[in-house]
Amino acid sequence: MAANTGRTNIKFIKVLLDNAAGTLTDISSYVNSVGTVGLAYDTADATAFSDGAKNVTIGQPGAPLTLSGPIDTTIITQLTGYTAAGGLTAGGGLSLDIQFGIRQAWVAGEPQFGITGSASSGYVLTGFSINGPTWTATFDVMGATAPAFGVAAES
Repeated sequence: MAANTGRTNIKFIKVLLDNAAGTLTDISSYVNSVGTVGLAYDTADATAFSDGAKNVTIGQPGAPLTLSGPIDTTIITQLTGYTAAGGLTAGGGLSLDIQFGIRQAWVAGEPQFGITGSASSGYVLTGFSINGPTWTATFDVMGATAPAFGVAAES
């Protein structure tokens, strides 16, 4: 099947996230909800009294991400490792790669969203909870680099 043609299915979405040691790890089998992926920009009304249409200015983007899934000791150990480190790995921000395979497992050239973490940028864990049989983790961006959509895997 050719890449980038047609629609996808949840079974072809792959989620990779740094573990506490800083190694990008496939956590797809522990995640059943990825939430909304992308950038959301702050806006401020800039409409003057005589403008014919409402105007806004665009501020800096945020890219909060909420992941959730059924409780499993492997993912709980990974997430609690972040909380012990204050939401960070030893090297700084977490690398994240969400890969959207189109009618097949993801291959280079198909859509992905993410960021390669470093000491000064990446994702940080800002919330972690367990409710009944489900865990939920919230991540936010740190640093000056925003995550982005692309077609090449993060590292």
